[in-house]
Amino acid sequence: MKNEQEMGSKRIEHVEDMSVYRLFYELALKVETMSRPFRSDFKWLRSQLLRASESVCANMTEGFYSQYSTEYLQSLYRCRREARETLTHLNYAKDTHLLTVGDEKLFSGYEDALHQLGNLITSIERKIQIHGKSKPMNASPASSINHQPLTINHSS
Repeated sequence: MKNEQEMGSKRIEHVEDMSVYRLFYELALKVETMSRPFRSDFKWLRSQLLRASESVCANMTEGFYSQYSTEYLQSLYRCRREARETLTHLNYAKDTHLLTVGDEKLFSGYEDALHQLGNLITSIERKIQIHGKSKPMNASPASSINHQPLTINHSS
């Protein structure tokens, strides 16, 4: 079974190369789009949804480029908390009848992404038990100088 840090023979050099990151990023974009029409008395909920959903990606990025595996693991725990917070806000939006047809797909999307995140957390925990908290010298991510922007296919 391959490590999350490897894709065949291609090494993941940027957080955007990770499927779990791309999934959370796409979900955050969907949250932004679906929450635009919220009534003015629920703009606070839109703001909370946007902050929590985007924070998952920001925390994953911060951890991916950290010096130690334990820092990475802590950032992944924050990702999980922010994703669960997003689900709480989505549930509130559902219960206050703010969601429209199709928005319920966000729930299964977040559950799928959280499952992938759980697998990544387990993998990193196992790595720390075996190898300690330091990241291997050859596993350090490439410099962000050559960073390419993430592109999401909006055809779905």
